[in-house]
Amino acid sequence: MKKPGFTLEQLRSFIAVSETEHVSRAAATLFLTQGAVTQQLRHFERALGLRLLERDGRGVRLTDAGRSLAVTCRAALRALEVLEETAHSMRQLESGSLHVGASPTCASYYLPARLADFAQRYPAVELSVTVEPSASINAQVLAGAIDCGLIEGLPLPGLTTKVLAQDELVLVVHREHPLAQLRRVTSAQLARFRYLGRGPSWSAEQQVRDMIGDAYDSSEILNLGHPEYVRAAAIAGLGYAALPTLAVEAELESGVLVRLPVASNRRPITAVRRQAASGPTLEQFWVLLTGEAPVAEARK
Repeated sequence: MKKPGFTLEQLRSFIAVSETEHVSRAAATLFLTQGAVTQQLRHFERALGLRLLERDGRGVRLTDAGRSLAVTCRAALRALEVLEETAHSMRQLESGSLHVGASPTCASYYLPARLADFAQRYPAVELSVTVEPSASINAQVLAGAIDCGLIEGLPLPGLTTKVLAQDELVLVVHREHPLAQLRRVTSAQLARFRYLGRGPSWSAEQQVRDMIGDAYDSSEILNLGHPEYVRAAAIAGLGYAALPTLAVEAELESGVLVRLPVASNRRPITAVRRQAASGPTLEQFWVLLTGEAPVAEARK
């Protein structure tokens, strides 16, 4: 096997700068001088033969090549961390780390209790959570940048999966909105009003399209990104929205929001991980998360 032309320190420096987009801040997190980090970045770019960063005011930003390599670099570093954890005999989980990814809905309603159970059992394990749309969590789990994830909708091929629950999307609107007065709502009526969406990169949008049909393309759309922003906009009366039942239970009960008479859409909440066996930290969390045996044991 050919020896890499770069060092682990250069890899760590690039990851730190890519996450902070600032050399001095990255240096502080690494307990190095700014000059040392700058030198490592230059050596790393020279070893790869690629321009990874460019100046942006007082900070830096990733080039297209840098963005493409950042996820791969995080995956490589994570693989090395898993190797170190396993080598230090973590069967008792007296140390180590766990990096979990989750979509916003999963992070709000399905992950906390399960993560709290794990933290109570293994308090010495360092926990970190990445909250991004399901598509991003899918990709990062497949790449190995994070250990496992909770997503809505379909997982990517090649991942080990387990459906944990069924989440229900319902159409809601403020009680004083004109739509709230209707006993029957058609696509044509929805199309007259503003739809509060997340944006095209969010998996829930395809389910909403299935729910409201032609109104999805006919309505004025205000994309707000995070579901909590969508919920706040609906409460403010800016338009109608599709949100998880769990997210609007209190508002529906108090009457601030009204559920529109449109069929709901159910979507699976799925745990995903790579197929290969991993370190003991992930294997134990997977058992608590899904009730299934670790990957290595399941293949015996």
